[in-house]
Amino acid sequence: MSSISTISRPGGADLALLALAAIIWASAFSAIKVAVYDVGPVWTAALRVTIGFMALLPIAMWKGIQWPAARSPWTMIVVIAALNMVIPFALISWGLQEVESGIAALLMGTTPFMAMVLGHFFTSDEKINLYKVFGVILGLCGILVVVGPSMVLGLGSAKFSSQVAIICGAWCYVIAGFIMRRVDMKPLDFTVIALGAGSVMLILSALVMEGVPDQLPANRIMLALLWLGVFPTGFTYLLRFYLVKKVGVGTFALAMNTIPVFGIIFGSVFLGEAVTIETMIALSLVIGGLLVARLGSPKFTKPQEGV
Repeated sequence: MSSISTISRPGGADLALLALAAIIWASAFSAIKVAVYDVGPVWTAALRVTIGFMALLPIAMWKGIQWPAARSPWTMIVVIAALNMVIPFALISWGLQEVESGIAALLMGTTPFMAMVLGHFFTSDEKINLYKVFGVILGLCGILVVVGPSMVLGLGSAKFSSQVAIICGAWCYVIAGFIMRRVDMKPLDFTVIALGAGSVMLILSALVMEGVPDQLPANRIMLALLWLGVFPTGFTYLLRFYLVKKVGVGTFALAMNTIPVFGIIFGSVFLGEAVTIETMIALSLVIGGLLVARLGSPKFTKPQEGV
C-alpha cells in the first residue's frame, strides 16, 4: 500500500480553494431537495455521480488519463468510491427527506471532531493539539449560531434514523479522506476513475432499490441534477482530492463547516432572503476556527509509511 502523502500548513491559495469548495458544496443541499422527492434518494445520487463522471472524462482523456496497472490501486479506488460517494450520497439524500437542512448542517458539523480523533491515531502529521481543539470548537459554535437554538431542540424531534443516516454519511467522507492520502495518482485521473466506479455501483443500487424510473425528470429537476453532477460532484471532488492530500483531512473538514453559512448567503443573493448579524458572526467564528486550527498544522512533514 502506498505511503501517506505529505501535508503542509495551508497557504493563501489553499484557503481560497477551500472556500471555493465550500461555496460550491453549499449549493448542493438545495439542489438535492429539488430532485430527491421526484427522482428518489438513490437515483439522485446515481445521476449526480454519473453526470460528474461524464463531465470530467473528456478532459481526462484529452490530457491522457493513466489507468492503474496494478490491482491494489483499483481496490483502493473502489473502497474510496463507496465511502466517498455511494454510501454518503445515498444516506444523506435519504436523511434529507425527513430532516431540515439546518439540522443536517449541524449533524455534519461533527465531522471535524472525528477527523481530529482519527488523524491523531492513524497519522503522524494530524495530531490533536490545543490549536486544533479550539479551532474545531469555534467552527461548531459558528454552525450553532447560524442554525439557531431551535435546531438544537429539533434534534430531539427529527426522525432519529434520518439523523443517524446523515451522521454516518458525513463520517464516511472523513474515513475516505484518510484513505485518499494513500493514493499516488494524478488528481484528475483519480477523480474520473473513482466517479466511474461510483456511478456503476450507484446505478446498480438504484435499479435494485428503486427500480427503473417511469419517466424522465422535469426540466427543473434535470437542471438541478446537472448542477449537482458537474460542480458539487465532479469539479469539487477534484478539488477535495487535491486539498486532502495537500493540507490534510482535519483542515479540509473544518473548512467545510462554512457550508451552511454560505448556504444562507446564497439564499440572500438568489432568493432575496435577509443576511442577519448572526450569519456574519457564524462566518467569523468558522473562519476564525480554521485560522486557529491552521496554527496547529505542520509547516511541512515527511511522508509517513502506511500503517
